[in-house]
Amino acid sequence: IIIMLFLIFPQLTYTYAVTIPNKIRINVKNDGVTSLNYIFNAEITELQTNVSLLGKNQLNLLVINEDGLPLEYTKIGNNVSIYTLGSSLVNLTYLTSDLTGKTGFIWCLNVSLPVSTQIIFPTGSIIVNLNVIPLEIDVSDGRTSVVMPSGFGFIEYTVNIIKSDILAKETIAEAELAIQMAEKSNIIVERAKSILIEAKTFFLSGNFLEAEEKASDCIDLLNEIIELSGIALSKIIAAESAIDSALESGRTNGLDVAESLLNDARIKYDAGDYGEAVIIADQSLQSAVSAEKEGNNSIFYAGIIVASLATVGMYFYSRKKPAQIVLPTKVEVEFDLERLFKEHPELRLDDREVLKFLSENEGEAFAYDIRERFDLPRTSAWRMIKRLQRYDIVSERKVGGQSFIRIKEKYRRAKE
Repeated sequence: IIIMLFLIFPQLTYTYAVTIPNKIRINVKNDGVTSLNYIFNAEITELQTNVSLLGKNQLNLLVINEDGLPLEYTKIGNNVSIYTLGSSLVNLTYLTSDLTGKTGFIWCLNVSLPVSTQIIFPTGSIIVNLNVIPLEIDVSDGRTSVVMPSGFGFIEYTVNIIKSDILAKETIAEAELAIQMAEKSNIIVERAKSILIEAKTFFLSGNFLEAEEKASDCIDLLNEIIELSGIALSKIIAAESAIDSALESGRTNGLDVAESLLNDARIKYDAGDYGEAVIIADQSLQSAVSAEKEGNNSIFYAGIIVASLATVGMYFYSRKKPAQIVLPTKVEVEFDLERLFKEHPELRLDDREVLKFLSENEGEAFAYDIRERFDLPRTSAWRMIKRLQRYDIVSERKVGGQSFIRIKEKYRRAKE
């Protein structure tokens, strides 16, 4: 064999061969992650073969030959150079979430195909729009598959999410709880309540995807209302403080305007018109600061402004982070993320990043810390946590009124 290799070696081709796959198969999962499989021929005497991959990011890339033996490769961007010397057939697989996007409850697959490609959609999904006529259409075991011609194509489809009724029910319950908490703080949430009624109507009619979307919209709106009400309240408090200071210093010229505006701001606040309350309270604050007496004291005015801004700042600082909670002393552990990712190829890229973050923090963190670390909206973080719970990867419990997330014991082991 060695002698034969030496005889063949001078004839080897060292140029990179750009190869078009014989066959591509795309398997679309419920959460938008796609599993791709390329099969293409290789010249047994060529040192290596190049292939261009779909998607900007590829995970769990595996390359084997016709005998099932792994092949070495180097990857730069979307291009992969595979060392195929001695191999005649290459089988390449990987995961990516770059080919799909979601608007409402409609998913869309966008892809430029180098060859005709089989695309398999999740169980129960329904194709609602596409830009070209498929070469083939088939349905097997509840899964629709199409063979699309080469070139750019997009397909819009809906997904029958596993346990979608449970997810919708949980989201509605979350929205109901958020409304109850807001009302206990005397915050007006009528608009959010009307959206929640729509969500419940969709749920009762069996449209769980739309119900979950509406309930999520309700939660998003609640967050906006609560935030705006906090700003309005802080502005009102600052205006009250500025008016009191002006009275104490005898600066009454123009103060009646500030007091009138403050009263209007309180009326708007009590009616739930928090946006208007912010504007009017800010006008009241400026009027109080501008109130005069004989012998204008600019330094004193500046002090009033600083004191008012400090009041606003202290209010938001107290709201920004949850109260510090003392947890029991933790035992040092390590995590088998490799096994976790292998068992759950359906995990999205952001799911994996959050799990890595948890593993670096002894496998646990508050939901607030996750949102802060990855700059996630509250609803997006909540959905991610629920998704990881459905995969039986993390657990959630309340500690001091805050959600505490922990990687499950089966992926933990004490450090030696």
